[in-house]
Amino acid sequence: MGKRLVSLLTALALAVSAFASLTVAPAGAVVEDLGSRIYFPFLPNGEEYGNMGPWYSTFTIQNPTAARVRLKVYKANGDEVTTVNIEPFASKTWSASAVFGSNPGGGIYVGAQASLTLTATRAGTPDTTDVLDIPTWCREPEIDKVYQGATVYDAEADYDVSDNAIDWGPEGSEPAGGTEYSVDVNCAQPPIAGVAKIVAPVASNAGRTSAQHESVTGYTALPREDVDLDGTRRLVFPIVQTNNGWNSVLHITNFDTRSNCSVTVTLYQSPSGFSDPSFGQFIRLLGRGETWHIDLADQGVPAGWVGQAWVSSDCDVAATVDRVKPAQPWGDPVNMALTNQALPVQAANTNQALPLIFQGYNGWNTGISIANLDPNAAANVTITYYNSAGVAVGTDSRVIQPRAMEFVYRPATTDVGIGGFGSALVTSNRSVLVAVDSVKYTGADQDVGQALGYLAQRGTEDGGQLYMPLFQKQGQLSGGNDNSGVALFNAGQHPARVEIRLYDSSGAPVAPTLTAPVVATIPSFGGYIFYAPAYSEMPGGFQGSVVVDVTGSDYSDVYVVGVSNNVNYDVQFDGSAAYNMPVFMPEQEG
Repeated sequence: MGKRLVSLLTALALAVSAFASLTVAPAGAVVEDLGSRIYFPFLPNGEEYGNMGPWYSTFTIQNPTAARVRLKVYKANGDEVTTVNIEPFASKTWSASAVFGSNPGGGIYVGAQASLTLTATRAGTPDTTDVLDIPTWCREPEIDKVYQGATVYDAEADYDVSDNAIDWGPEGSEPAGGTEYSVDVNCAQPPIAGVAKIVAPVASNAGRTSAQHESVTGYTALPREDVDLDGTRRLVFPIVQTNNGWNSVLHITNFDTRSNCSVTVTLYQSPSGFSDPSFGQFIRLLGRGETWHIDLADQGVPAGWVGQAWVSSDCDVAATVDRVKPAQPWGDPVNMALTNQALPVQAANTNQALPLIFQGYNGWNTGISIANLDPNAAANVTITYYNSAGVAVGTDSRVIQPRAMEFVYRPATTDVGIGGFGSALVTSNRSVLVAVDSVKYTGADQDVGQALGYLAQRGTEDGGQLYMPLFQKQGQLSGGNDNSGVALFNAGQHPARVEIRLYDSSGAPVAPTLTAPVVATIPSFGGYIFYAPAYSEMPGGFQGSVVVDVTGSDYSDVYVVGVSNNVNYDVQFDGSAAYNMPVFMPEQEG
C-alpha cells in the first residue's frame, strides 16, 4: 500500500464523493509547542475497536538537546514505570507492552530533567563578573556547583548568580584571572518531543511495519500546556464522523493524579443552520488514570453524521480520536485509519498554516475541515493555496455557522494549480481549528486506500527549531520498508533559511548530514521537501530523528511549520501515518 513521498496529511475521506476530513491546529498553546513534559492520551495494547484491530502501539521520545537528559515514564495515574538516561540528540522507542504488560493500553506521560557542565574563563580583573554561555534550550537554569579542580566555591561567601552570570564580587575566593573553571547547571525544562505509531493487527518491531500489518496511524504527543489547565477544561475535536463508511472512536484519559473527574462529551452537528447545533452528549465520572472509549457507531450516532466534538471536564484530561474505515460502503475492505488529538479551546486561532496539501498527486487528494468554535457568530473563512515556489495560485471561501464545521475537498473543485502538492493558509474573522486529511482512492493493489492526517499549525520564528522523533528509511537489513519525509512551509513574508540534521537513535550524526546540515532557503509562502529515499548516502534501514534549525534570517516575520509522513508500501492496506513537527522557540531576551 504505497503512499507517496510527501503523504503527510490526515485522511478523512468520503468515498468517491467524499471529503477528506481535517483537524485544525492552534496558535497559542498548540500540539507542536515543546516542553519538558509530554502526554500520550492513549496507547493501545491489543484492543479491538471500530471493527478493526487488534491495535498495538509504540512511542518514541527524542532528546533534541546537546546534553544528556533523564527521562521518567509514568502511567496516567502517576505510577512511575521507568527512569532512563537519553544521550544528546538520541531517541528511544518503547512498545506499549513495556508499560502495560499484557493489560489493555492507556495514557502515559513523560517528564525530563537535564544538567550540564559549562567551562568558563575567569576575567583578568578580580571581583568582576563572568557571563556564562548557557544554551537557549536550558530554560530557567539554576547554578548547582562552581569549582576548579578539587576547589569548590561557596555560593554564600564567594559569588552571586545574576542573569546567567557569575558575579565574584569584592569578597571571598575566586579562580585566578585567565584560568578555566567549571559550572554545573540544572535545566528545569529541557525540551523533549514524542510521537506514537499505532498499527494493526500485530505489534510492530520497534516502530517498524511489514506485510503482516494492515493499518498504520499515529499522532504527536501533547505538551503540558495543552493538558495541565486551570478551571473548566474544554477540548475540541474539529471533526468526528460516522459517514461514508468512516467511524470515530474517542479515547479520553484522566491525567489528574489527585482525583476522579466529571467528563462531558458534546457533539455538534455540521453543517448547521440552527442557533444551537448540539446533537447530544455522553457523560461519565472518570477515575484516576482511567481511559474512556466512545465508539460513536456503537453509541447510536447514526450513519452519515459528521461534526465537532467538545470534551469538557473539571480535571486534567487528554484525548485522541481514531477515525477508522474498515470497508468501503459497497463492501471492499480498505482498513484505513487516522488519528487526531483534541486541542484546548484557547488553541484556536484566526490564522492556520497547512504545510502540505495534495490535488491529483499520484492519486492523493486533500480535504480541509474547518471548525468554527464561536457559539454565537458565523466565521468568514478564506483558504489561500500556494505552490512550492510561494506563488498564490487560488482561493476557496466558506461561511461557517456557529459551532459548525465545513470542509473543502480539492477534487470536488477546480484545479488550483499547485502542481500536485503545495501549501495553504486558512484565515478567518473567528477563531477556528483546522484538520487536514489526505487520501488515496485510486491506483493499483496496495496503493489504494491510503489515509493520513495532521493538525494545522503555528510553527516557529527565526531562531527556533522543529523536531521529528521518528524518521525512517527502508532497508533490507532493517526488515522493513518504512520511509519518512518532512514537508516544511514558510508562512512568513520573507525568505527563511533552514538547516536540517539527522541523528541515529544513539544521537550520532548520519549522512547526508554527517559533517554539515542540509541547507535550504524557503521563499515566502513556499515549501521544501526532505524525503529519505531521495538521499542514497543515508543508510538503508535508518531509524532516528530530525532537528530543523530556522536560522540566518534578518526578519522576525518568518514562520516555518512542518509535518512528517511515515509510510510503508508493504502494509496490506493503509500503511500511512503523519505527524505534526513539534517546535521550540527559545525565550527572547529583553
